[in-house]
Amino acid sequence: MKYNKFLQDKTVQLCLSILSILLLFGCGGDPEVTASKKREFSLPVQIGKVVYLDVVDQVRTVGNIQADQRVTITTEVKGQIDRIPVAEGSKVRQGDVLALIDSREYDLELGRLETDLSVAQLEFEKSNEGLRPQEKEKLEAQVNADTSAHELAIKEKARIEQLVAQGFVSESEMDQSTDRVRRAGDALRSSKAALEAGKSSRVEDIQQKKSVVEGIQKQIDIARLNVSKASIRAPFSGVVIAKKIEQGAFASAGTPVVEMIGSSRLKAVLEMPQDYRKKLKNLQGAEFLVRNLNLHFKHGRELTRNIRVIPDANIYSGNIKVQIDLPKPGASLFPGVNLEAIMQFGTRKDVLHVPSIALVIGDNGTVVYIMKDKRAHLVPVKAFKERDDYVEIEDFTHQLGPKVDLILRGSGAVFPGANVFPTNLSPEAETPFNAASNKPETDKEPAKTPKT
Repeated sequence: MKYNKFLQDKTVQLCLSILSILLLFGCGGDPEVTASKKREFSLPVQIGKVVYLDVVDQVRTVGNIQADQRVTITTEVKGQIDRIPVAEGSKVRQGDVLALIDSREYDLELGRLETDLSVAQLEFEKSNEGLRPQEKEKLEAQVNADTSAHELAIKEKARIEQLVAQGFVSESEMDQSTDRVRRAGDALRSSKAALEAGKSSRVEDIQQKKSVVEGIQKQIDIARLNVSKASIRAPFSGVVIAKKIEQGAFASAGTPVVEMIGSSRLKAVLEMPQDYRKKLKNLQGAEFLVRNLNLHFKHGRELTRNIRVIPDANIYSGNIKVQIDLPKPGASLFPGVNLEAIMQFGTRKDVLHVPSIALVIGDNGTVVYIMKDKRAHLVPVKAFKERDDYVEIEDFTHQLGPKVDLILRGSGAVFPGANVFPTNLSPEAETPFNAASNKPETDKEPAKTPKT
């Protein structure tokens, strides 16, 4: 609070009061008259009134613009850095090449695996389709021959059964005929099974060859991915701020290549007093000023959703840091620029204020004096911000009000119980520039009568 000027004025007033007392008692005269004047001595003061003002609860902070995205791009595969086509400070778009790794080794590995895949697929197709046409025809011919032999054995058995019934042949012939039918049937079933087996390989063989094809395909996918990783690309649009490796150097997986920041999303990082931490949920708006670029912009839409508190406070000042996302920053803004911000938390109505000249800072703390029954009475107060020569106070003893005569000039010379007389018999409360107004000093209008 700016009290130095007021303390100097009060010191001058005190010296003038002491000088007037010395002049008064230094003059000759009747001792009784002098004693009477001493008892009736009063200090001249100027009195006024307290005022009630609407106060915009806001805080002015400073900070800077930072990028919301800041990453270090590293290699995912090992190899020699073949080329770095960007320089520090270069603007890049998402997908632009930042560096190239020698990919000849990965290209060769991919070619070898593609050849192995062709061979494995051919073997799988052969197992799935079965025998060649010549082998298939041979098995079909065997089935046909066994079918004819089986039919002939059945016919021969029928004739022998008739001869046995007529008594021309013995029962042993019948038994032999039955055995020939049985053996012809077994041969037919065997040839048919061979034909079916020749049409397709065993299920186990087919599955094994299918697994080989799938395994090689996965290796090809990895090889293609390694080839693509040899080209290191920008993950988002931004600016390259540092190169971490030089062309021709060998890089292992995870070696830093470049560091870059995003240009599409920025944030304002500000420092403010710890007392405002709980008020952030009631933040209604913020105004930003970038003096270096002569920029002035506001941020009020969904502000509470775009603000975050950095947990660690400044151990020296006790301040906290907050960051406010700027979803659509102007084209002129860039990371690193300094800015000022006014954080607005709403308006408090009818806040008690006194002229700053009425405040007295002494051993008893901050006080003001009021005139009651032509005597000075001390009222302890708690002082806050000063605005246009008026200071916001807290009257925790509840002695101040619209009808109270507040001692202004001369308050630094009085003391509790001192006789005082006002030099302005009709005190009026001078209304200061309304603290709740957002107009600049040059556009002031006559203020209305303050609320009392």
